[in-house]
Amino acid sequence: MSEERDISGILEILDDDYARAILEATRRKQLSAKELSEECDMSVSTVSRRVNTLLEYDLLIERTHVDPDGHHYSEYEAQLDRVEVQLLESGFDVRIELREDAPDRFARLWNTMRTE
Repeated sequence: MSEERDISGILEILDDDYARAILEATRRKQLSAKELSEECDMSVSTVSRRVNTLLEYDLLIERTHVDPDGHHYSEYEAQLDRVEVQLLESGFDVRIELREDAPDRFARLWNTMRTE
């Protein structure tokens, strides 16, 4: 997703009980679709639809793992850290913060230092 985030789309996603349950569960640990289905008490197809939407909006990170027998599977981790909504005289100010892993944080800091 671009830097210009679709705020209304993200707020719509956060209004969905299933999407919120997936974000809450994956904030604590990485989980596969099957594990999410069991932990969140929803069908795998429901998990799959919500995961695809959450990935589209960069609210989840997908990590692919390969078993010793060659089969692969994905696990998901919440990337959403914070949503802040403030009512101003001129409308709403919505800020969305995503968690960064160490390589992303380093790249951002390096780019900032190079441009200063």
